[in-house]
Amino acid sequence: MEYLKYLKDENWVPHPAGIPGVEMNILRSKKDAPGHQSIAYVRIAAGASIPPHVHENEDDNLFILEGKAMMRVEEKRFEVKPGAQITVPAGIEHEIYEVTEGLMIYDVFAPPAF
Repeated sequence: MEYLKYLKDENWVPHPAGIPGVEMNILRSKKDAPGHQSIAYVRIAAGASIPPHVHENEDDNLFILEGKAMMRVEEKRFEVKPGAQITVPAGIEHEIYEVTEGLMIYDVFAPPAF
């Protein structure tokens, strides 16, 4: 297992679901840390969005590093901007929309999602 990774050394790839304007830089995955968590930077371009979806088995923990957008978790809607931390438990529908400033998110899934 690699203990140290730098963002600049990793590769940006399209979101696995093919969402336009969304890229991921995978820092930890099932192959790196089996049974624990998966970690990625997620970059969402201004004007793009993450449609409503559910992670059936994984808690999704997001930390907003850059940008501004709206997010919905179940029926609650709120603005997200740098410094916000959001936890979405497994089985809960959520989405990110109205991305007015490109987002950079540090995203941790437990157990690993990818």
